[in-house]
Amino acid sequence: MRRHELVLVLAVSALAVALLRPHGAEAPPSPYCRAGPPLAGVYHPKRLRVRKRCVVASGIVTRVKFEDYDGDVHVDLETTAGRLVVEIVPQDRKVVPVPDEGARVTVVGPLVDDLEHGWPEVHPAWWISSGRVLLASSRELDRAETLLRDDE
Repeated sequence: MRRHELVLVLAVSALAVALLRPHGAEAPPSPYCRAGPPLAGVYHPKRLRVRKRCVVASGIVTRVKFEDYDGDVHVDLETTAGRLVVEIVPQDRKVVPVPDEGARVTVVGPLVDDLEHGWPEVHPAWWISSGRVLLASSRELDRAETLLRDDE
């Protein structure tokens, strides 16, 4: 009798899990994918079209550029699919490292089309596999806050 009860409990548990799990929901491709709006912390988000909520991409860093205008760090990544721009927003620079040119890295974040420039981006980068954490200056953080406030 005990064996039948155990089988019944397991069957009911499996059925409950199957019914309560959202249909069509896939596990994210990385544990570094964030919940919430994928473009949180990005100013003028209408200039970007989200293609995938979260992707993992790897390649060689060909250029790193610190942008004065918005404080973002632009990382050019040469992948097997071609060039990919990766942007680290100032608010995330305390946790997302800036990679060195020539390094092979993996990045995680939303895949977007930059409608103004016509290229694909991971923007914002939520995780980069190697590099140095370079904190944003108070000037860069203030500028980013101003741009985000202007979007409201």
